Amino acid sequence: MQLLEKDQLLGLLQFENEDMLSRFTDMFDVSEDEAQDILQETLKFLYISQIPGTFIPDDLLIVDEMWHNMILFSPQYHEFSQKHFQKYFHHLPASKKEKDERKRSLEADPKKARQDYLNKLEVLISITYDHLGEDTVRKWFQEYPEKYSKAQIKALRK
Repeated sequence: MQLLEKDQLLGLLQFENEDMLSRFTDMFDVSEDEAQDILQETLKFLYISQIPGTFIPDDLLIVDEMWHNMILFSPQYHEFSQKHFQKYFHHLPASKKEKDERKRSLEADPKKARQDYLNKLEVLISITYDHLGEDTVRKWFQEYPEKYSKAQIKALRK
């Protein structure tokens, strides 16, 4: 298990930016408190994203939306990245090559592709549990899939 500094997490969770929250509530029909909660979960996700194998599954697309929102505030996001990660913390979506490989894999052997995904998800859940605890696992993988499914996110978009 890769070790992360708990102090880094504590520092991340103190991050606040009213402009980022304001834009998020302008874009999605969520309360300020809900947007603040999503920001906190996004900060926790960024913390564990330092570990190889971490990815954003569909269950956490609302976290991805908040991360995109943060990045739009380029100077503030750059400062945030430097302060908390000592570098610009990139958000790298799947490349065309990766998506094509995933599609080919799914077409060639759907059962194996599904199992590969479940194995990858198991690693993510384990990383989340080890570094953020059981409450975060429940929130991300039980509550969020219902509360922030793709359809729900689409319905919340203003």
